[in-house]
Amino acid sequence: MTGQPSQSVLINGFGVLFVILNAFGLGLRLSVGKILAEAFAHWKIAAWALVINFVVIPFLFIGYLLTIASSIPGEIKVGFCVAALSAGMPFAPLLARLAKADVSISTTLLVVLTVATVIAMPLGLPLAIDAVDAQLKTSAWDVAWPLLLFLLLPMALGCAFRVWWPDLTPPFARWVVRVAVLCLLFNLNFTLVAYWNLFVQTWGTESYIAALAGPFIGLGCGYLLVTGLRVKNAGIRHATEVTTAVRNIGPMLLMMIFPFAADPLVTVSITILNTIGIVIVVLFVLMWRKRAVPSRQG
Repeated sequence: MTGQPSQSVLINGFGVLFVILNAFGLGLRLSVGKILAEAFAHWKIAAWALVINFVVIPFLFIGYLLTIASSIPGEIKVGFCVAALSAGMPFAPLLARLAKADVSISTTLLVVLTVATVIAMPLGLPLAIDAVDAQLKTSAWDVAWPLLLFLLLPMALGCAFRVWWPDLTPPFARWVVRVAVLCLLFNLNFTLVAYWNLFVQTWGTESYIAALAGPFIGLGCGYLLVTGLRVKNAGIRHATEVTTAVRNIGPMLLMMIFPFAADPLVTVSITILNTIGIVIVVLFVLMWRKRAVPSRQG
């Protein structure tokens, strides 16, 4: 049972609005010079974050789908492939602040990974879907145009607004972020209502168990990244791990709305992955915060 047309319009509308407003709000908060300075100052972390997010994690996801999770439906596998190539969690700076981690590093990695997603996803997603034999097809252009129009362009416009009207930017940015979060909540609620039967049916396919692997793959890769580079600063370590742990909901929403609009199980899998991922990462963030407070007091 799929959602009614009116429900689909609401799901897609609030999803696109979230992506546009979130990207625009990110642009409003970006100081391009500061981002570039941070990226160059921590170029090893940025470079290895790109390798981890667009080479290691996709290969781990695909390997997982071909072996341990080979029995789950093909459309669910497509959702996992989309997640594998959607790097840069939009709420990473917020979670980094909650974890008492380095917010500037988290923001820098978020921007680097989001821009890289716009390039990597159109190239990699058709290949990933073919690799897991999901019986669904898409083209590089079908993947690219929503990312360019609804993600990259609003981010660039937000940066331009910050340059042209710097005095208006701080209060405007706060309202843009609030409305974006509200749109995401509406999107999630309408998705649950419209596809509730599919969420229930999916329970018997082991997809929820498979979804648990996503955040742990991200957290594990983030841990290996900062350990391999011998990063001693706990704030930088946790900021890097948070940004790598959960995938970017923006590109994922665009993929379920445009190339895979006729495949509701893709929507279901993306919703499951994001919900489980955020819950698990928040638990880690709270643990890191608890450890950070005594150390600072000491």
